Amino acid sequence: MKKLKLLFAILGIPCFAISQNVANRVLEYKPAPGQHINVESIGTPQAAEDMPAEVTNMVSLGSFGGTILVGFKEACVNDPENPYGIDFTIFGNAFSGSSEPGVVWVMKDENKNGTADDTWYEIKGSQHFHSGTRTDYSLTYFKTTTRDILWKDNLGNTGTLKANSYNTQEYYPTSIFFPNYPQDSVTFKGTLLAPAVDSSNPLQYVTEALDFGYADVHARVQGVDLTLPDNPYTNEIEGAGGDPIDLSWAVDEQGNYVDLDSIHFVKITTGNLASVGWLGEISTDVAYLVDVDANTEISGDNELLVVFHHKSKIVTGETLQLEAAFFQNGKLKESNFLFTSQNQEVATVNSLGEIKAENTGETEILVSSNGKTKTTKINVVAPDSIEILSDFSSVYVGDTVLLAANIFDNNKDKLETEIQFELETPGVGSIIEIEGESYFVASQQGNGSITFRVEGFIEKSVSFKISSESDIIHVYFTAKTETENIIPLQKIEVRLSDLNAFVENRNNDFSGIENHALAHAVVSGLQKSGVNFDLRDDENSEGKLYLYSVEKEGEFTYGWGGKTAPVAFAKAWIARVKGSQYLTDFDKVDVAEGDTVVLYHVSEIVNPWDFTQMNVNKDSAVINDEVEVSLLKATCTFSDGVITESVLLPVFNQEIFTEETNYFSDESGKAVVLISSSPPLTIYSETDAVLISEKIITSSRSFADLETQIFPNPVDSKLIVNGKNLTGAQMYIFDMNGKNIWSESAFITSKNIDVQYFNPGIYMLKIVEKSGVKTFKFIKK
Repeated sequence: MKKLKLLFAILGIPCFAISQNVANRVLEYKPAPGQHINVESIGTPQAAEDMPAEVTNMVSLGSFGGTILVGFKEACVNDPENPYGIDFTIFGNAFSGSSEPGVVWVMKDENKNGTADDTWYEIKGSQHFHSGTRTDYSLTYFKTTTRDILWKDNLGNTGTLKANSYNTQEYYPTSIFFPNYPQDSVTFKGTLLAPAVDSSNPLQYVTEALDFGYADVHARVQGVDLTLPDNPYTNEIEGAGGDPIDLSWAVDEQGNYVDLDSIHFVKITTGNLASVGWLGEISTDVAYLVDVDANTEISGDNELLVVFHHKSKIVTGETLQLEAAFFQNGKLKESNFLFTSQNQEVATVNSLGEIKAENTGETEILVSSNGKTKTTKINVVAPDSIEILSDFSSVYVGDTVLLAANIFDNNKDKLETEIQFELETPGVGSIIEIEGESYFVASQQGNGSITFRVEGFIEKSVSFKISSESDIIHVYFTAKTETENIIPLQKIEVRLSDLNAFVENRNNDFSGIENHALAHAVVSGLQKSGVNFDLRDDENSEGKLYLYSVEKEGEFTYGWGGKTAPVAFAKAWIARVKGSQYLTDFDKVDVAEGDTVVLYHVSEIVNPWDFTQMNVNKDSAVINDEVEVSLLKATCTFSDGVITESVLLPVFNQEIFTEETNYFSDESGKAVVLISSSPPLTIYSETDAVLISEKIITSSRSFADLETQIFPNPVDSKLIVNGKNLTGAQMYIFDMNGKNIWSESAFITSKNIDVQYFNPGIYMLKIVEKSGVKTFKFIKK
């Protein structure tokens, strides 16, 4: 404790904390996978060890089941003279609209050996009385080759804990920080709380605070003595806030209350398995545990009416069951409830709390019991419009398209409701359902049509073309602005996509183009780069198709299709293919297998500008290979709607660099680059770049396939794997439990895998080659 006291003194923590009984030691830290795990400051054993030192330290428990076990310095006594009967407070990271509840367990050191080896008793908080809470829940997480985590529970449900883009570390606890953690899969058992997430606004998810009995639910009040607890029976945060716990709420395995005079250990586990959109998964954070001092001068209400969380928006004709409970001193009191609708034209409610949505509008439902009343809002809406999200712009035989749509209500808000899908042209494919998602599987060339329907309200159909796989070509594509490269030169797949989907304020029909056009290549390349973009066919180009805008990370680069006045509009996106340059007519310029397309931007086409191009001499590279890079430049002018370029000449003394080394071009515009690390890597020179991967691209010779392909997907019986680097590769198939169910070596460039006897579901194909490991997900129908 000397070290602890010194820390408090140095940091200026109020002196009451030095003598106060706090949880001063961490006995166990076993987090579940999550977005903060393996982050040194909050998701490692060291972070857990540091947590008790001060109230601002914190540790994350990860997703459902993640656990921390702490010990109090002295026995925490169940004292009826404590304010509101509260015996200790847990502080976490909660704030208004964001609570991540943890289930609390307590233990008395009955054998007095200082070890948590006696009986655990669960704190039975308010949410334990909700019909959606399960006390016998078990879930297993499976590590994958990506940062995403697969899971399966004891109810047969499966899912994915998806990694987000701003927490880039591994989500599964790594052996670096957790050497004794199982590295393939891990199972947690415990209580799964009914979630209280309001997702009606996808831009502002709200996790409502549970009423009492859990960790990381209520915010701490700054500057208040931590020994002053909140009153759990009022809606206001009192005292120091945080989450107050009364030992009288503890129950045994059968759910019966037990009489504990004191406890020494506390265990906290994440109680939800839920995602809150872009914020990631719900994961309990624990910061500090403080014993409460006896104080008979502090008193307050000891009764609480709880109306449990429910969805706030229902569709006309639907019913919704309200759940309510009445507590006295934190224990359920058998009570009668009165339910009243303030506007029965909008919704009615019966004596059992069942709401019937009658007409669109808003109303409040009053819930009364034992002299207390609470109101809850109900918004009745009707489905009004459908926005189809599925991408049918480029569908080929063997493709699988996820069927997805946004439904908007009469208030133009997004509505979560059931969508039905009907294939109007069954001869071209089928609709299948896997793990709650619906997919269209294209099986035959032709025209298709699918209807998206909200039964009894609205429907919308989409028509599309299914092309043959022989209609796919490959070109070599790069895109750049004056200041940066958007996508290094590389091989891409070009399909006969429906261009109408990419033309803003469209005036013409571009859906029936039968040949591969420059527009198809531009769309494919920009899609692969991940930027947002729009084509146009407006008066600026006399109705001809051109690239109007490219947006990357919030910055827009515009072109005006050859417009020159005023000068501020003399900006253009230009595509160069087969030695010619184009501002417009992207739908009329054909591209063929092996062509190179350079897409670049010019800020003032009224003045001459330079066009530069980087070429390489190899189509493959390994460590210590030498790649010859050449730089060429031409001067371009625009006149009478035509771009003219001079002869391409070598660029002398131009810097060329990789992530590790830099070079300079000689008089012939060339430099020899030593590949000092394993591809893939990129060679740069100002805004030009070339991707060096397993196979590289060049404008002068044919390229081998860059990617291994699997098809069809979903598959009935034979899964075909193609790729030039398959010879000698070892292949494995894993089910969603992480079990290896098939393995074999490949001796040729194509492999047929018999999966006809596999159970329907999702599987992972893992291919181990000399150059690395590839993982594919496929669906067995």
